[in-house]
Amino acid sequence: MAIAPVNKFISIAVPVAPGQNKLYEVPTGTSALVLYAQVANVGVNTYPTVTFTQSRQTRSTGNTRDIRIIRDVEIPPNDAVILIDGRMVLEKTPLVIDSLYITSTQTGVTTINDAVYDEPSGTVTVTTAGVHGFSVNSEITIAGIAFTCPAKTAGITTTIFPDPQKSYIVESIVDSVGTSKTFTSIVGTSKGYKHVYNPAVHTFIRSASNSLSKTNLSNATKFTPTGVNYNPKTGIASFTVPNQGLDFITTDPADDFKPTGALYDGNVGILTLTKSSHGFFNGDLISFVDGALTFTCDMDGDTNKKAYPRSTDPISGRWVSIGNTTVNTFEVDVGKSPFNYYDVSAAEYDPVAGIATLTIGSHDLVAGVTSVRLATQSLTFTCTFDGDAHATPKTYPRASGTDGAGADDPAYNDAVPITSTTTTSISLNVGTANANTGIHTFVPATKLTPTAATYDPVTGILTCTVASHKIDTGDAIKIDDGSITFSCDYGCYSGVSSHKSYPRSTDPASGEWLAATKVDANKFKVNVGSTSDLSIHTFQSALAGITRSVVKVGGAYPHTAVTADFLTGGVKTSSSTLGIATESMIFTCTMDNNLTEHAYPRTTDPAHNTALSITEADCNMVSVNVGITSAGGQAAPLQMEFLASILENSNA
Repeated sequence: MAIAPVNKFISIAVPVAPGQNKLYEVPTGTSALVLYAQVANVGVNTYPTVTFTQSRQTRSTGNTRDIRIIRDVEIPPNDAVILIDGRMVLEKTPLVIDSLYITSTQTGVTTINDAVYDEPSGTVTVTTAGVHGFSVNSEITIAGIAFTCPAKTAGITTTIFPDPQKSYIVESIVDSVGTSKTFTSIVGTSKGYKHVYNPAVHTFIRSASNSLSKTNLSNATKFTPTGVNYNPKTGIASFTVPNQGLDFITTDPADDFKPTGALYDGNVGILTLTKSSHGFFNGDLISFVDGALTFTCDMDGDTNKKAYPRSTDPISGRWVSIGNTTVNTFEVDVGKSPFNYYDVSAAEYDPVAGIATLTIGSHDLVAGVTSVRLATQSLTFTCTFDGDAHATPKTYPRASGTDGAGADDPAYNDAVPITSTTTTSISLNVGTANANTGIHTFVPATKLTPTAATYDPVTGILTCTVASHKIDTGDAIKIDDGSITFSCDYGCYSGVSSHKSYPRSTDPASGEWLAATKVDANKFKVNVGSTSDLSIHTFQSALAGITRSVVKVGGAYPHTAVTADFLTGGVKTSSSTLGIATESMIFTCTMDNNLTEHAYPRTTDPAHNTALSITEADCNMVSVNVGITSAGGQAAPLQMEFLASILENSNA
């Protein structure tokens, strides 16, 4: 049966911000007739200009063809320019997508350097690079501000404000008209989500051929990056140069050295090296030969020596900048050592070989390199020892005197090396079972059910009561969404309507391993995140929803340097530089919603015609500091408004 077309008239009425504005895109399965379109000058004694464009994108290639309907037309005060008065056909088919754009030029445009958004008042405080010229009650446009929202807020990361384009009223200004660089405006609330201002996000489009030069622009050794990531807050530009990143580095073996001391803080990832009168400066480059530095650590009671970096460590094969230099020491960021936790869904134990194979899900652990810790009494098996016939579950690893253990199990409170892996499992040598050589059958753990709980909204601490929970300080738990229910009077609710189940999918604790602290044999606590709702939370009920971690990897254990085992020449140094050809890197940015392309470095940029010190390099990447920017949007007096009437014809 044929589907009758559906006709729908729509009107578009939006303010026009400076630069390029996307006004309309044809919906899927629709053709459209633009019956009328105009731009009015609503400013005072202003003469803005506009260019109106139909853009057709070819779906298969992404290429666009822009047809200018009107170009650089000036609009006098209290007047309007009619863009279309008749019919313009637009389409969205499997082959093409049609859109309408307007590009405007006007006076009074200023760059935004900061924007502080207050929730729930919906007020934004904007700081501009220059004097903005606004007065209280001025009508303005704001465009291209990049805000980052907290994780788990419906999947939001960075969003560009405003979307769609709107106009706003200035509520207040700091100082006086003609000197003020700060104003406030009410832009609306956002469901309680905190927003953090970011300088404009830059997206790499392409590079000119041979745009990078080793050492400086006059060097004949050239490279063409396939990607660039620019961080405006730090000024660091990282160039992707597959298999060529280390070609930028020049070294002299005579400068290689062996430190006389080393101190590693795994909580922050900082390694402090000692070398008497080293002569280095902040920003100089170093690299480590794999195995250059030897340490012991508390993970196994400082029993075994371990050489770093390992091939799997973040610092392996990389050149990085040093900092915080003194006469005899300097610091380098070699990467934090956070704990990673895993549950065990299945396990097999060979009592003769002493090998336990644990199914932990997807992982990147490496046999022969990585060691793990097993949570005390976290693995349960049954067996036939002493005629038990699999009737009595026993938990491992045990401390001496626990469940019949005559001594600590070999894997108790110790580092256990991984002997082999698959994509979802690890095998560990946990020790043989002596005379107990019969079949050991794994018993999956059951999730814990709290019988009581308290929550402190200021600190974020959740304390759970679970009888004989066996959770030790240093273990971790994961809480199923909606498994713990509290009541509170937030929003003036009472009775059953005040009951809320946590964590919600948007809460920080959702789906995360949370480090636990043992309070006593029947209580433990974790930090699930604080809240601005300071009302009393009263425990109501809980489901079986708490999973205890079994395998723990990594961690900021105290490390002790074994300087006698440091490699001679294990630390390499360099002060390499590179040059970037003028206007060779093409980016778009969020200041105009990525609608126009811009070439860098410009002749006015710090990176222009300069030998830039390399800050980091590895096999596929090289980084330099090209300069920071705080620019992240535009503010301007409202001078133009667009109005259009469109007939949409849909067969959907």
